[in-house]
Amino acid sequence: MDWNVIQTWFSKEFFMELGTSSGVFIFVLFLGYLFGDRIIPRLSGILFQNRIQNSHPLYKAGRRIIRLLFFLLASYLFLRFLKLSSSTEEFVFLSFKIISIILLTFSLVRLFSAVFETYSEMTEGLLSSASIISNVIRITLFAIGVLLILQSLGISVAPILGALGVGGLAVALGLQPTLSNLFSGLSILMGKQLKKGDYVRLQGDGLEGYVQDITWRSTTIRRCNNSTIVVPNSVMASSVFTNFDLPNKELSITIESGVSFQSDLEKVESISIEIAKDVLKQFYKTGEEKEVSFSYQRFGENSVDFRVTLPSLEFTDQFAIRHEYIKRIHSRFQKEGIELRFQLKKGT
Repeated sequence: MDWNVIQTWFSKEFFMELGTSSGVFIFVLFLGYLFGDRIIPRLSGILFQNRIQNSHPLYKAGRRIIRLLFFLLASYLFLRFLKLSSSTEEFVFLSFKIISIILLTFSLVRLFSAVFETYSEMTEGLLSSASIISNVIRITLFAIGVLLILQSLGISVAPILGALGVGGLAVALGLQPTLSNLFSGLSILMGKQLKKGDYVRLQGDGLEGYVQDITWRSTTIRRCNNSTIVVPNSVMASSVFTNFDLPNKELSITIESGVSFQSDLEKVESISIEIAKDVLKQFYKTGEEKEVSFSYQRFGENSVDFRVTLPSLEFTDQFAIRHEYIKRIHSRFQKEGIELRFQLKKGT
């Protein structure tokens, strides 16, 4: 190695440049610390009214990308103040640019995913948080990052995009079923027909459960016995299914019964409503009182038939609510001396 080059490296001027560069680097990092750990938490509390905690993915992703931006700025200024030779400077700044694009791409992927999930939570599922949307966002951002790196290396992306356009036509023909599932899944989500957590019933015996996820290929549904139904998105989009969470989750539970003609109908109505409200308080311990409907239906052959309607906030709650209500009303009517009767159908 040339001794003059070594002397240049360890000269007084070099150490002055190194000290100045290091000072600028540390100062910018300190500003990043103040901005990311002092200013951002306060702004977050004001903008989101303290609804986003420090452990929230959006908060973490936002702080991470701010720290990264200040680190990249500090690194850039550090390299600038070093006054490198033209040949070394070109290589160093090209490497710095590529590394910056890679780091920013990964940080933006985390940030946009966190923003999407937060928006879905705040709008109560107005836009589904299914993984198909997150994956589309990730693929798009990674593709942009790769194109920027190629452009930085001096590789023209226009011919590549043109080749992808022509080749994509051939690939689309070969991947027609896959693309059909992809666009069907997007159609389901954009049409707001389905989202994660909905309880759905498909055509077929036992084909019902909670929607676990909507991926680029299929919709997975978890049944009540914890088994999983996998339905291709194209089949899901073209089939008839019932979504019990649309337009809202509240369902009506109808229980029909009858009492003897000698019963005090006012008392029967009062007890039936009282028990219904007690059962609902057991399941939904909130200050809001749930509405219960009671109505007499008809004079049967040997009974006065009535109907009680109770709300259920979850599809699967209806079974336990019905069970508890029937058990309680049977016990209470026995204590009150009210005789339950049922009109038998012909042929039974």
